[in-house]
Amino acid sequence: MSVAARKKVLLMGKSGSGKTSMRSVIFSNYSAKDTKRLGATIDVEQSAVRFLGSLVLNLWDCGGQNAFVDNYLAAQKDTIFSNVAVLIYVFDITSTEWETDMRYFEGIISALREYSPDAGVWVLINKMDLADKEDPKRKKYDERRGDVVSVDERVKGKARGMLRCFPTSIWDESLYKAWSSVIHTLIPNIGLITSHLTFMRDLCLAAEAVMFEAETFLVIAKSGSPLDSDPSQMDDNEVKSGAKALDPQRFEKISEIIKGFRKTCQRIGETFSSFESKFDDCTVVLEPLTRNTFILIVSVDPRIESAMLTYNIYHAQVHFADFSNRDGVKRKCSLCRANTEAPYEVEGDEDPNVRAWDDVGM
Repeated sequence: MSVAARKKVLLMGKSGSGKTSMRSVIFSNYSAKDTKRLGATIDVEQSAVRFLGSLVLNLWDCGGQNAFVDNYLAAQKDTIFSNVAVLIYVFDITSTEWETDMRYFEGIISALREYSPDAGVWVLINKMDLADKEDPKRKKYDERRGDVVSVDERVKGKARGMLRCFPTSIWDESLYKAWSSVIHTLIPNIGLITSHLTFMRDLCLAAEAVMFEAETFLVIAKSGSPLDSDPSQMDDNEVKSGAKALDPQRFEKISEIIKGFRKTCQRIGETFSSFESKFDDCTVVLEPLTRNTFILIVSVDPRIESAMLTYNIYHAQVHFADFSNRDGVKRKCSLCRANTEAPYEVEGDEDPNVRAWDDVGM
């Protein structure tokens, strides 16, 4: 049995910025409307969230009242900012105290770069639904983002952790895009997972294969090009299947739709298990892949039936599960053998005379 990797994630930002609301939407299946009854976070609330069986997020939701923040930066600096994998810092785009907000952010970033220089920073400029009404071109967001980047560059020094910035709202799929980006970078052996998804896509003559975490339905990985890649980085199969013309927010929209549909199923006493449909121009199958994940396969080949896609998913389930639970594995597949990221060893597997289990003729 593999040992779960624990990653410390700080969730910080001034009181009222929306930290606890977004945490509740992502991890507790709240609707945006439900968050109105949430109260302010008092000091630090810790929770553990398991992903893929091999990753546990140790989430620290830190209260944003001035007294708490002052205490974090004075008496608790070592406790709060040591061993951090990711800081998620939330700003309220409608704040009327931006200069004060930036001073607190600079203090927090300075402490993070001192105690956890390799930590990544995700800045979520939240409540964009309110700002977009008066600023549809998002000039205010661009200004705020520029201020954030300037602060990080000023205090970064020799620290190696990167900073990324996202506009978000709990009322649309932008929240899922930002959090998926965070989780994607923390998944162990993400390259190995991506290579297997690409193999699955090509085996099924499909356009895309996408992995979602089962509870949050955040996107973990996809076939072909990297999750946040530019269209110019798409591989040949993605280009041929017309992926460049697809909505770049499609995965996050699927996350939001499926979570809403599952909530409806729960209300009427039904259980959501899977989904499949054949449209005029594509076939879509969404099935459980492992205990912690679902896989979405989209085929644009009119010859492909959903039963074939489901059949291949069924036969891939055991091997995908091996990434987090390796009891009983006797041989690696050819992808695992060729990939230096493969984290596990199998006795006798290095013998070139012993074929990988998926070699032709086995």
